[in-house]
Amino acid sequence: MGLFDRRRRADLPTEVRQAVPLRSGDRVIAWAKDEQSGGHVVASTQQLAFVGPDASLVWQRPWHEAESGTWQSDSGLLTVIWVDHRRPAQWMIREPSMLQQALRERIQASVVLSDEFRTESRRSVRVVIRQDFATGELLEQVIAGKGADPNDPAVAAEAARRLAVLRSEVGL
Repeated sequence: MGLFDRRRRADLPTEVRQAVPLRSGDRVIAWAKDEQSGGHVVASTQQLAFVGPDASLVWQRPWHEAESGTWQSDSGLLTVIWVDHRRPAQWMIREPSMLQQALRERIQASVVLSDEFRTESRRSVRVVIRQDFATGELLEQVIAGKGADPNDPAVAAEAARRLAVLRSEVGL
């Protein structure tokens, strides 16, 4: 099948689109239907949202709260890991979609500057300055890797030192 022979993908259902509140300047850029729940994952320029199968908004979160996203092409499993370590969001997406690309691009675009260091126990900690796309505000994040304790005084001091450097680099 050639590039121009592909079927045009159906539009996002109106009731799903209407369930996602968009601020001024925000627009839907990608979406996909979750094969497990029948709901829809909707990516906009400012946020990621999940709309249930009954077209009600289940949740929405700004991009700066997403730490990473992975897609397993063999199984169709799309996973989003959150900065606050809440339970990851997972969906089964096998239909062609631009959602995976939008997810990667929006998460990366929200990162203004970052730095990473290892604790004494060799655990990683990232310090990040990210942008809230809705307000333009720059936000600081300390993201502790598995087994790292951000409340450990040595870790907290190193994170604070590195955040100070990042703040000075962006003029905060």
